[in-house]
Amino acid sequence: MKNILIADAGSTKIEWSIISEDGEQENAVSTHGMNALMAEPNEIVALFKKVGAMLGQDESFQEIHYYGAGCATPAICEKIHSAIAEVWCAGTTLVNSDLLGAARALHGRTPGIACILGTGSNSCLYDGSTISANVPSLGFILGDEGSGAALGKRLISDAFKGQLPKNVRDKFLDMYELTLADILDYTYRRPAANRFMASLVPFLKEHLWNPYVYSIVREEFIAFIRRNVAMYQGSHSLPLAFTGSIAYHFADILREAADSQGFKVDKIEKSPMPGLISFHSETKAV
Repeated sequence: MKNILIADAGSTKIEWSIISEDGEQENAVSTHGMNALMAEPNEIVALFKKVGAMLGQDESFQEIHYYGAGCATPAICEKIHSAIAEVWCAGTTLVNSDLLGAARALHGRTPGIACILGTGSNSCLYDGSTISANVPSLGFILGDEGSGAALGKRLISDAFKGQLPKNVRDKFLDMYELTLADILDYTYRRPAANRFMASLVPFLKEHLWNPYVYSIVREEFIAFIRRNVAMYQGSHSLPLAFTGSIAYHFADILREAADSQGFKVDKIEKSPMPGLISFHSETKAV
């Protein structure tokens, strides 16, 4: 029976699943995330060995499908491919971007626009097989509109520039015990500033009752729609779907923001994995 390993690798978390050819999930684990662009080869191999031990899986796979954050160039994909080869034997190993994974999970083999709203954000025009167009994310410094990092950055900026209502600002600073020195240190000196910013999003979720907080989230989603989704040719006539924790936990505001720009959201999924399992269970899976 065909044995398939699927990895949905985000910057914050990686979901791993072993499935049989008929789509039955035989094992699944989660590990800390990784961006392939920034990870060193020895770190990648160490993580994969840890996963193998967690899965209790030393045998070979017929197929391995790795969809990863940062897998944006052939050279980066080859880095992941080489690390996989050090740990597992596979008849076929394919490494692709997390964006292609999201598109396949959300749309299967039907054309549409696929979007990720998690720690970071991204989008693509999907032709039912491959990505045919991509407005570049540009990361949390230059882009990532609507992401956890962008929302956290907006929250921090508004708090320290006096834009947040005072009662909300005081609660925020008390809850996280953050000083200006802390903020500058986390943002400009420590690694993974995007994850730090995204870690503040639960505060926004808990305070959506405040109109200003609500507007922060809504405005970020509108910015994502305008600067990404709306840029694709024929965007208003294509199915629009989202995956990722931010999209899932703020689904109502996301739909409202999309509606305000003339878009109807077809689907919002918390994780791509169920859709990827379905996609790779079909006989035509590649």
